Amino acid sequence: MQGNHGPNIAAPRVAVPVEPRREKRLHIAVPVKIFLDPESTNFQLCCTYEISLVGARLVAVSGITKVGQTIWVQRHSRRAKYRVIWIGQPDTENAEQLGVEVMEPANIIWENELRMRITQSK
Repeated sequence: MQGNHGPNIAAPRVAVPVEPRREKRLHIAVPVKIFLDPESTNFQLCCTYEISLVGARLVAVSGITKVGQTIWVQRHSRRAKYRVIWIGQPDTENAEQLGVEVMEPANIIWENELRMRITQSK
């Protein structure tokens, strides 16, 4: 015997507010060099997924193992100190990616053309 449980009504979904991005981002792949030690000439070539004036999303490189780690990112002849703020987990859409935030906000490594594109992006 089946009971009558009434209509199948789903519980209402509560919208979770999403914080707006702190900065505009430019979805662009540009080559950069990653230095794990600022005194070393050893670097790894890397590519961006997106950039902003305060950070970037990068292809993960070997040697970056933990959030909070300091690295130096170089674009052409400009180099700045960045902090790793997230590392993509395996089997997720962000696998083999990492997010970095600039630790020297006045030292923007992106050339003028890219800075203008970031500023104009919506």
